[in-house]
Amino acid sequence: MTPRPVQWARGLLGLVALSHLIVPIVMWAARADLRTTIAEGSPELGPVELGKAVDVAVGSAVVFHVLLLALALWLIVKLPTGLPWVRRLATVSQVLSVVFGFVSWSSSPMFHAVIPVVGLVEVALVVLLWAPRASRAFFRGESKGSAPAPGPH
Repeated sequence: MTPRPVQWARGLLGLVALSHLIVPIVMWAARADLRTTIAEGSPELGPVELGKAVDVAVGSAVVFHVLLLALALWLIVKLPTGLPWVRRLATVSQVLSVVFGFVSWSSSPMFHAVIPVVGLVEVALVVLLWAPRASRAFFRGESKGSAPAPGPH
């Protein structure tokens, strides 16, 4: 049975996945605001170049966030297996997402209200996968009344 902290981590990963779905949609819907932000940061761009810059920003966000959405959904499915490499992949992906959040913060004010919240959720998710005794035992292959699973972890 999947321990409660891992179940909670999966729930938080669902919220992270939702954020990866919403970000490109908001960017697409707020193209005018994005255009203004880019124009303020690069006043030398003409209308055509500015339009291309907006297209690149939105297109990049779609690709980046769709990949992270797919990874988050896949991890939600795989975490209950208790495989140590799944926990490590979840950890690395969430730590990198926090780092990328700093990059997003510095590049545009569009998501300043959301980035710290998502970052805290990602940190909490990692803590839930590593700190509770039940999580550590689960990913070592231990369960009540059984010996640790053989092999490298």
